[in-house]
Amino acid sequence: MTSAPRMLLDTSIANLRTLAAFFADELGNCGPSRQIPSPEARACREALLTISVLIPKLQAARYVVADAAGPPPRYAACEDD
Repeated sequence: MTSAPRMLLDTSIANLRTLAAFFADELGNCGPSRQIPSPEARACREALLTISVLIPKLQAARYVVADAAGPPPRYAACEDD
């Protein structure tokens, strides 16, 4: 397996962090939280929560991909040849 899947995951994680920072800034600019949030603010909050859950899952997948890219397993039957 090439490093392309890991590079794609790294890029996706970085992009999602940027997007999460954008949504966090947008929520910070919405004013006090005591007010009834607008539909846009609710959408930003929901997107931010979703991204916050997705990033750790992608980070875990990155290590699975790295482990899968290691040397192929050796089987006892193949060692006799």
